[in-house]
Amino acid sequence: MNAFRLAALTLIASGTLLLVLDVIENLLSSSWSGMATGYLWSMIWPAGLRGLRSFIETNISVFLWQRVLMPILMLPLWALMLIGGGALLFSGRKDDTQP
Repeated sequence: MNAFRLAALTLIASGTLLLVLDVIENLLSSSWSGMATGYLWSMIWPAGLRGLRSFIETNISVFLWQRVLMPILMLPLWALMLIGGGALLFSGRKDDTQP
């Protein structure tokens, strides 16, 4: 098994599990509020998120942080995992063309 396929299937399985857990939590609370990736990251490792922000704003661009990465960090983690897993699965597929 290709390393891309293994990583892709791991991301897809993890993303699906997080989606199911998010749906169950939202059904029990009677409201839809997906947990944002940035919020989860700040709960697990707040210094890492602050460090990334200061690095990007000082060394690369404030625009990149505010207009590109912040909207990505507002997405639910399960969505990012499913998108990333799908991209890896697509990029790791075998080429079936004959020479």
